[in-house]
Amino acid sequence: MIKLNALFKSFGSKKVLRGINLEVESGEIVTLVGNNGSGKTTLLRTLTTLDSPDKYNIAEIDGFDVRDDSEEIRSRIGYLPHDPPFYPELTGVENLRFWLELNSIDNAEEEARNILAQVGLISFCDELAGNYSRGMIQRLGFSMAISHSPTTLFLDEPFTGLDSDGIKIIEDLLIKYKEEGCSIVIVSHDKHSYSDRTLKLERGEIV
Repeated sequence: MIKLNALFKSFGSKKVLRGINLEVESGEIVTLVGNNGSGKTTLLRTLTTLDSPDKYNIAEIDGFDVRDDSEEIRSRIGYLPHDPPFYPELTGVENLRFWLELNSIDNAEEEARNILAQVGLISFCDELAGNYSRGMIQRLGFSMAISHSPTTLFLDEPFTGLDSDGIKIIEDLLIKYKEEGCSIVIVSHDKHSYSDRTLKLERGEIV
């Protein structure tokens, strides 16, 4: 569950988030749409504790404060940035196994292959990630986001570079996680039929 009240974020003199109020329940998918520069990515980075907010009345995930409980929050969330991080000199399964080991997941090799099968990458998992297409990198990034069974997912343009099969795989997984009680926030330029709500962010405010 996500709860925000009067959250502000600036970079120098530039005000990016201007008093965001937002609640996302467990098992709810919310899509945030808006033009470039509206603050969508900054909002995700603030919620994932990568950026610190200037001030707020409430900024919580599962009841934990984004500033005071950042380590706990990072253990609970999955984040897919617009450009997923990966090591090009490692294979797909090595990338995900390393990520799982960082999160102290048991049987990392087996678990990595299971997750890559879910996102449709099992046939390519032993190939170097540096040779992956943009859509394959997107699937690898999504597999990292879901690998530790997060309670909350933050996805920044998750369908970038995906073909129709890839889109269907990710959409089906999002619906599955929603049914399991995961809170999901998607930043997108488009509305999605499976979203419970679509909200518009404009000049740092939800309108």
